[in-house]
Amino acid sequence: MKAWKNQRGDVPVGCLLGFVVLVLIAIFAMSAIPAQLRLGEFENRIEELADRANRREYKNDRIKRDILAKARELDFDLPEENVKIDRTERRIKIYVHFDQVVRLPGYVWVRHQNIRLERPIF
Repeated sequence: MKAWKNQRGDVPVGCLLGFVVLVLIAIFAMSAIPAQLRLGEFENRIEELADRANRREYKNDRIKRDILAKARELDFDLPEENVKIDRTERRIKIYVHFDQVVRLPGYVWVRHQNIRLERPIF
């Protein structure tokens, strides 16, 4: 009688290694993707505030306060001195830098973020 190879319980080593790699990628993605989405949401809020800079009620203090409020909402550790706003008659420049902490199982990944935005004021 002939014995089939797949009936002996043999599992190819390459298949097991591929599965382990797939699981590690899934664990990394489950932590990194939400952090990247929060960063995108934060950058969009900064762009909205820069676009509104031509309105009278949007002074530098209010823009800075709104940026810090959004950072607190998204759990970013953003000190007030790391937000700099330069405004001229024609342009507004916003500089924000902070460290974003991404917690992975068994490892803490610190991403240094530097956001520089420049918009014209109409």
